Amino acid sequence: MPKIKPARKNPVVDMTAMCDVAFLLLTFFILTAKFKPQAVVAVDVPIARANVTPENVMVITVNQEGEAYISLKEKATRYAMLEQLGEKYGEKYPMVKGLTQNQMEFFALTDTWGSPIEDTKRVLSMNGSEFKDYQEEQMKGIPYDSAHNQLADWVQAARYATGGDIKIGIKGDKNVDVTYIKDVIKGLKEKDIHRFLLITTLSTSGDGAPAEETAKAE
Repeated sequence: MPKIKPARKNPVVDMTAMCDVAFLLLTFFILTAKFKPQAVVAVDVPIARANVTPENVMVITVNQEGEAYISLKEKATRYAMLEQLGEKYGEKYPMVKGLTQNQMEFFALTDTWGSPIEDTKRVLSMNGSEFKDYQEEQMKGIPYDSAHNQLADWVQAARYATGGDIKIGIKGDKNVDVTYIKDVIKGLKEKDIHRFLLITTLSTSGDGAPAEETAKAE
């Protein structure tokens, strides 16, 4: 009597659950990822060999034309800095008093700032596209001459906002006239600020490793 061969059955694996989990994880990573923002002020910084990366730094960027800009990483610090500027220097700069909540939030979302204080309210009233065009074409830096040392007032406002727990970094283009850097430092010294970090770029190794940002204390 011939043997009866059972029919072969291919196993079926339901991949629906795995696909659901994979897409949930992908969605989570996309929504929580933070991309590096494009630099508003392009500077070619000098090279150094030390590799020290300080935390909690307010960076003053000076481009090749000698225009100065300020940058802070923390949104809450930027918001508090603008508040302190109005509280401590409201009589000197009445234009920063009476800013709306939307204008305050707009400033807090701005990584890099480079406008004269008297222009603050107008700039903070721009929409997104207008502000982007302003950054790219019209933003001419914060005054730091002896008659209008607004840069030092911003620094002082940042110190008030953090209780003095903030470092001041200066990042200058390697082709900038050193006179501009000296003027920035001179203006800060007038406010009794005597310690700075000079932001440079780590020298690239022979294997083509990417340069890293570093800081060197003066």
